[in-house]
Amino acid sequence: MEEQLLQLIWKFGLFDKANARTAAGELIKVQSPGVQNSDAGPDFSNARLTIGSTQWAGNVEVHIRASDWKRHSHQTDKAYDSVVLHVVQHNDCAPVCTSSGAAIPVYEVQLDPLLERRYRQLMASQSFVPCRPLLGGVESFRLRLFLTRLAVERMEQRSARAAALLEASGNDWEAVFRRMLFRAFGFGVNAEPFEQLAQKVPASCIARHCGSLLQLEALLLGQAGLLGSEALDEYHHRLLQEYSLLRAKFSLLPMERHVWKLLRTRPVNFPTIRLAQLAALLNGRSNLVARVMEVKTLEDCADIFSVQPSEYWDTHYAFGKISAARKKPLGGKSVERIAANFVAPMLFAYGKSRGQEELCEAAVELLEQIAPEQNAQIEGWKSMGVNPQSMFESQALLHLKQAYCDRKRCLQCTIGEQILQG
Repeated sequence: MEEQLLQLIWKFGLFDKANARTAAGELIKVQSPGVQNSDAGPDFSNARLTIGSTQWAGNVEVHIRASDWKRHSHQTDKAYDSVVLHVVQHNDCAPVCTSSGAAIPVYEVQLDPLLERRYRQLMASQSFVPCRPLLGGVESFRLRLFLTRLAVERMEQRSARAAALLEASGNDWEAVFRRMLFRAFGFGVNAEPFEQLAQKVPASCIARHCGSLLQLEALLLGQAGLLGSEALDEYHHRLLQEYSLLRAKFSLLPMERHVWKLLRTRPVNFPTIRLAQLAALLNGRSNLVARVMEVKTLEDCADIFSVQPSEYWDTHYAFGKISAARKKPLGGKSVERIAANFVAPMLFAYGKSRGQEELCEAAVELLEQIAPEQNAQIEGWKSMGVNPQSMFESQALLHLKQAYCDRKRCLQCTIGEQILQG
């Protein structure tokens, strides 16, 4: 039995409250179980109890075995002197004491067999999510409320990554912006190589050649290691010439070609196409950061990111191989993914760091305007009757699956808590 389950039982009063007694036989009445503590110190603070005829206000410590008190050396830790009740599943030792020698009342919880069976069922489940057979009993309102919390939690995680990048860059928000933008253009499969490329391309070099699409393509494709050494057609030759000059001028060192993933990648998602689109975005847009920070709607994102690469790519996916003529702008679905994976996290991270709540709210509102994702995990949720209404909710479901369900963190999950409470 996990100690966290015992904490949940105490937190929600899932025990025989009418007959709860200490090991000494004194009746326990719980006015408040206290506030659960996730940091060091007793498990619950500011509890209010009546033990026998005495009213207590203090902390509560929870253990599987009473002997865990000594095993964790709480008897010598003054932080535990304020504990007024020791809640255990097995009272296997004499009464425990504070650092001053005062005895602490012990309450041995009798587990509800149904609750324990539900918990075992969750932990043993091999379903898409552990609670699949039991999810039907969860209130729709509580589920939607939990999804809102999860979506914000996911944004918090992404903002924490942005904060780490900010610290590593010496508080340079433009550097963070550039790395997150490049990563978004990797569209998952090549996200890591794109972020590496952001560090390989000097911002000063981009700024100096902003206005020449040919030079920007040469810079990005050359630094990505995708130009090769021998020209396969006229346009490829021009790019090689431009990159040779840029490489010498700025002492550039390109990436290795092998880091890019091409296997089972759709041609429209080839790194050559995505880099050509990125070059088109950077071309002549010196105020890109400011424009992104002013985004309010999905239409705003489309105005910024619906770019068209140079004409060469109308008939090419790779150098020297002519394909059927087709324009290759950044399409609607791609813009939506960039809005979800770059613009919204950037707004949220910047707003949080600067205390600008309106930017955090704009990030949430942007996700609510985007249609939910369509992938195997979302289809799994739909098969259980959970249908996300927006990208905001579908991202919450992805976070729920990855951060809670796959790790069997049912005791930290609102859905798991409600199932265990019955």
